Amino acid sequence: MDSIRAFADAVQAFGERLAAVHWGFLAAAVGLGVVNLALRSRAWQAILRAALPDERIRYRTAFGAYCAGVGVNTAIPARAGDVVKVFLVKRSAPTARYPALAGSLVAETLFDFVVASSLLVWALWAGVLPGLRLPRVPAFDLSLALAHPWITLGVLVVLTVAALFLVRRVRAFWQEFGRGLTILRTPGRYLRSVAAYQALGWCCRVGGALFFLSAFGIPATLENALIVQVAGSLGGLFPATPGGLGPKQALLVVMLAGSAGRTDVLAFSAGMELTLLAANAALGLTCLALMLRHLRFREAIAQARSDRGGATPG
Repeated sequence: MDSIRAFADAVQAFGERLAAVHWGFLAAAVGLGVVNLALRSRAWQAILRAALPDERIRYRTAFGAYCAGVGVNTAIPARAGDVVKVFLVKRSAPTARYPALAGSLVAETLFDFVVASSLLVWALWAGVLPGLRLPRVPAFDLSLALAHPWITLGVLVVLTVAALFLVRRVRAFWQEFGRGLTILRTPGRYLRSVAAYQALGWCCRVGGALFFLSAFGIPATLENALIVQVAGSLGGLFPATPGGLGPKQALLVVMLAGSAGRTDVLAFSAGMELTLLAANAALGLTCLALMLRHLRFREAIAQARSDRGGATPG
């Protein structure tokens, strides 16, 4: 309830301070967000090319699919956008199989996992989380999982076992899944064509956070920008809400308490998340319309799930 209440309070605070927003900084933050997506799409294109050497994976396909997936994730929880990503690439690469495409998404998140984990370690070491004590964190989904670790572990084990039983020809499935990780077998290529672009993307994310902080009158320091990244990573760890809305606002209230008042932090967090949600949804909607010739998110997700369910891994 803390995270839900925090989001409601944040929206109200944002509305009250709308007139004081610096729109130039806001536009710059959105621009860096788009650049981040462009860089991440380039990295995913390299992963797909390594996994599917016989297919011609164009950058516009990777960019359109990636942005469409991000747009869906901003509106629908539980990572529904990832289904759209692989579905759109599948349309352009008929010989690709869904396990390989799923593996490519795992390869695409490895660098993020390392960076996000490093930022969390930094936050704990630097003492920038003075009011945060595990497992009691102001994010209902994360707190619930941490408060009952054995239940969480049990659920993960059950889901893993169920997945193994539900997938026909398991060995063939994992062979195809491994194709999506092909680029990891050539570390030099991975660092040049994936990690380098994703590192630049993280720089854009930090720069965007600095502009968002400036737009809402919060001290735009590097430490505060990194705290925003930590809150975003923690808030989106369990995607129970679209874009992690609610948990992120609750976490930022605690983590930025020493930099600004609660109402100012709430206005900033809501303004940042709603701006990103609108920008990502608009970009994703445009990409989806161009690639599918229509604007129906739910139909695209349903078609993707149906197509994936009917496909055989072998």
